[in-house]
Amino acid sequence: MADEQTLVLLGQNLVFMPRIMGAAQAAGLTTRYASSGREFWAAFEESRPALVLVDLEGDSDVWTEVLQELQASDHDVRVVAFGQHSDIESLERARSLGCGRVLTKGEFSRDMQPVIAGEVSR
Repeated sequence: MADEQTLVLLGQNLVFMPRIMGAAQAAGLTTRYASSGREFWAAFEESRPALVLVDLEGDSDVWTEVLQELQASDHDVRVVAFGQHSDIESLERARSLGCGRVLTKGEFSRDMQPVIAGEVSR
């Protein structure tokens, strides 16, 4: 059962993190941050989040492995990935790995609050 109060963010961009945490807090959510696969799975298993955010600018080996494992599992969690508009390969890879929503970083940044709130309330 998902914890409707938690989202897990997988990425390494600490500069962007405060904006995500602020949007999550405004939606009544706690943010768990993970920069590695091990950290992600520890946070995921502990909180059973309703939403996973994946920053595609992070280590592609890490997010690819996590998304493959999520796709192969029976975890019922919404996944939103975001990355540079010019990195079409990463955006397409995230789609092929089962992300429910894949946005450019500009789209995600512009619509962060409704994306986070909307994904959780679905």
